[in-house]
Amino acid sequence: MAKARQILEGRGATLGALCTASAVVVVLGAVAVDAGLLATSIALLHVAALSGVAFAWARANEASKAAQKASADLRYVAKRLIRLEQDIIRTPGAATPAIRTTMAEVTGTVGLLGGVVRELARNVAAQNRDVADLKDSLKVSTKPAESEKPALKIAPEPRPVTTPVAAREKAQPEPSLLPQPRKETEDEMRRMRLVTQAFEADRVELHLQPVVALPQRRVRFYEALARLRLADGTLLGPGEFLPVLERLGRAPEFDRRVITRTIAVANHLLARGSEAIVGVNLSPRSVREPGFLHSLVRVLDASPEVVGKIVLELPQSLWRSLDADQRQALATLRDRGVPMSLDRAGDLDFDARALSDLGVRFLKLPAELMLAAAEQDEGSAYDLGVRDFASILRREGIKLVAERVEREEIVPALVDLGVPLAQGFVFAAPRAIRSEVLGEPGAEKASSPAGDRPAMRRAG
Repeated sequence: MAKARQILEGRGATLGALCTASAVVVVLGAVAVDAGLLATSIALLHVAALSGVAFAWARANEASKAAQKASADLRYVAKRLIRLEQDIIRTPGAATPAIRTTMAEVTGTVGLLGGVVRELARNVAAQNRDVADLKDSLKVSTKPAESEKPALKIAPEPRPVTTPVAAREKAQPEPSLLPQPRKETEDEMRRMRLVTQAFEADRVELHLQPVVALPQRRVRFYEALARLRLADGTLLGPGEFLPVLERLGRAPEFDRRVITRTIAVANHLLARGSEAIVGVNLSPRSVREPGFLHSLVRVLDASPEVVGKIVLELPQSLWRSLDADQRQALATLRDRGVPMSLDRAGDLDFDARALSDLGVRFLKLPAELMLAAAEQDEGSAYDLGVRDFASILRREGIKLVAERVEREEIVPALVDLGVPLAQGFVFAAPRAIRSEVLGEPGAEKASSPAGDRPAMRRAG
């Protein structure tokens, strides 16, 4: 990392030298123009610019090699840590709490350094592209100057009158052509370290929130909401820790852990004779990871008893940007009997038949979004509106779910719209699952405002 810091400092020095050289050449060019030597000034400008580009290109290559070497070293250290952890697990009595804590801290630090190295590699790649573009643009700009050879004007052109405002605008410095690496603050670095340590210690918790049928409000299925508990007991939601894991490349591993816990919840419901199913959110970063969806096929094939009891929920933006490989993997899951769900919708624009063909069986729309659209439909001349959503989806085998129902007074309006299912704090808040449900009898029970009440209501 010291080498990477030296490279970044060298980039700053290079940029300063380039700016200074350019300023000197610009002054020389101005003097040359006043003397009538326009061709000489243009040549000097291009020579100086190309020299600066060549110098920056050499520095970029050095930074790229250093980033690759640092990445290789980190991979070697990570492999040694994994081998050491496996040896500790296989050795009876060696896995003491102190050793496990130390391993979690060291592994977390390695993951953090890996993220920094990846960030450095991205900055170096961006620098290489920008320098190459600048070099190409300079080469292209020299051709018309040589071919056209415009005639020199003998009469001096009148100089434009510069107002104080225009002078201030001209005085603004030009933005740098080279990308500047983003520097994390101390708070961000501390949060990344805490999140990584909690994830390595496997302090991932599941909270369940029921989805009820309207108007009876009977539980039909649950949504599994992941939480991460830090060492000091602080409970983080996905919006607080998932971006960190995505940046470190750990999102697919996180989603696999959540899927494993969701399978345990589904088995628990089956053992109780419940017909409820469980929905689980997948990160867009995980879905776009090559091979991730195919790995889910293997995971679910290993637990055939829960197939059809676990719903995979993907955001609306992801459904609109699936590539061919992702569509094929989702089709395989659909053919296995795995239901899908669309959630986190930002608008009401959807093709029910196309979603049904992809395996979508539930479509979640924000309650407030539907009610606002219903008010606009009152004076609309269109035959179809929000009131027809439920019936249109039902014909394609999709059930409509109103999510984020936070106010009691909107429940009758949802019933009037024909919404069959709803989810929100009006019906129940997310509650932590007991450790024995997940097959962790020795784990510490998660605190919950519900006290000793059961973590799941019986569906019916």
